[in-house]
Amino acid sequence: MSLIRRRSLLAAPLLLGASSMLAQMPRPLLIAVPPFLSPSAALAAFRPLRQHLESQLKQPVELYTARDFRELVEQTRRGEHDVTLLPAHLAGLALSDWGFQALAATVEATPVLILLRQGSAIKTAAELRGKRMGMLGTLSLTTAVASLWLRQQQLEPGRDLTVVTQPSMSSAVISLEQGDVEAIAVTRTQLNLMPPGSPGGQLTLAELSDIPTPIYIARPNTPVAELGRLRRAWHSFVPDPAAPQTVVNSQLHEIARADLQRAARYREVALQQLEAAGLSTR
Repeated sequence: MSLIRRRSLLAAPLLLGASSMLAQMPRPLLIAVPPFLSPSAALAAFRPLRQHLESQLKQPVELYTARDFRELVEQTRRGEHDVTLLPAHLAGLALSDWGFQALAATVEATPVLILLRQGSAIKTAAELRGKRMGMLGTLSLTTAVASLWLRQQQLEPGRDLTVVTQPSMSSAVISLEQGDVEAIAVTRTQLNLMPPGSPGGQLTLAELSDIPTPIYIARPNTPVAELGRLRRAWHSFVPDPAAPQTVVNSQLHEIARADLQRAARYREVALQQLEAAGLSTR
């Protein structure tokens, strides 16, 4: 699904003639982002970065998302986009095993939260038995960490409680507010990304260990000079100091050894998720 339809690409042929205008315009840079927000929320959240990249790169930038994490991984493996923002465990695998190239890291780490709606009677993890919990897709690192925590609480997802897959964090928060689920798993940075007017005041049942955040990667065949140009553009982005720190609103920087080590800790998780989803791990 395209998040951004650049009006100039549609209007230009009417003004100057399709062939001459298209010949003068550089090819758009295609960026894929995870489906952790609704398309409208993602459009707003990524707008400052998109505008910055267009200014720095002197070319149009188009953002895309997928229906779910499985489709995002499949599109990435096929090289459908120039740049992809992937969850850290999948990005680490793409860098170590699939030949993708490091572009930029975001926030160092973020905790996973188990949230309840305001006024919930649930006080302990044991009281989730027989209830419904909203999570992102099975390839989400947040889902993997939350599922591990449930098992540590003697609760098997799908048996002792129902896992309701959410198409985005926006949907998860709304589902919680409306009572469709009794709990959701979300990271702090994802919660900070919720657009104005979203339901708030959730209760925190548990704060789990920090996990690494998504990483920008470039496809394997990106020329060295182009990769350097992209890195300079990404690393020069200045976040809004008045806004909460998120994956989108952060100082993008070189992917250091520590970033790769954090992602590598979840390599086995990534492999297990891919195998469970019937996707190739090579």
